[in-house]
Amino acid sequence: MCENWTRSTLLLLFLLLLFSGIYWLFQSVFVTLLSATFVIGSLYRYFVPFWYELYEHELVVTAPFYRLTKPWSAFRSFYVDSNGILLSPFAKPSRLENFRGIYVRFSANQSEAVDFIKSKIST
Repeated sequence: MCENWTRSTLLLLFLLLLFSGIYWLFQSVFVTLLSATFVIGSLYRYFVPFWYELYEHELVVTAPFYRLTKPWSAFRSFYVDSNGILLSPFAKPSRLENFRGIYVRFSANQSEAVDFIKSKIST
C-alpha cells in the first residue's frame, strides 16, 4: 500500500464509492459492513504489511496474526518478476503454483534476495 500512493488512493476512493453504493442500494448498515468485511478481507495482502526473513535453512513470512515457516527443501523452482519472486513447490510450471507457492515481495534489496534464493533452490 505504501509503495504506490496514487494506486492506493484510487483504490480507497473506489472502495468508498462501492460501499456507499451498497448502502444506498440496500439501505442496511449490516449488509454494508458484511460486504466491506468480505472485500477488504480478500484484499488483506494489499492492506497488511508482510515481512520476509530469509534464513540459512528456512523462509519465514510474518504478518499481524500470521506466521509461516517453510524449509528451503519445500521449494523446487522459482520465478523472478519486477515485484518479487514466486517460490514454487513444483519442479515444472504448474497451474497450482499460485495457490501452493509463496510470493516473496522485495523492494530495494532485489539483487540480494535473488542471489540468496538462487543459492538455496537448485533448478
